Amino acid sequence: GDIWHPNDCFTCLVSMQQYKSFSPVQVQQTNRMFDTFPASFKVAFIDWTDKNITAEVDGVHGRQRRRYFSCLIDRDCSTRPDGRRAPKLRIELPGYPILGDGKSDNQNHAIPFMR
Repeated sequence: GDIWHPNDCFTCLVSMQQYKSFSPVQVQQTNRMFDTFPASFKVAFIDWTDKNITAEVDGVHGRQRRRYFSCLIDRDCSTRPDGRRAPKLRIELPGYPILGDGKSDNQNHAIPFMR
């Protein structure tokens, strides 16, 4: 008969807010997790770009220097030359996402990927 697989029921979503700033060793360790864990393992991280000429039209606050995005990667995402994975999903955030002290608050950017 059929063999039960965890991907059928579970998703393991890890929030690695600083993935974009990881060293090559940290990227390699993250990729090892993608190779080791089931396909249900996913990572949410914060990406950013500097504002461009469309920022004012798009309603980005004048004092905000960057645009921030919550991104989702998994083992199926393509790997870039630097070893990082290209995001599968990318959602623009309304502003700087890192809050004061609360680590759990900073992980809220990953919630949309669980719905």
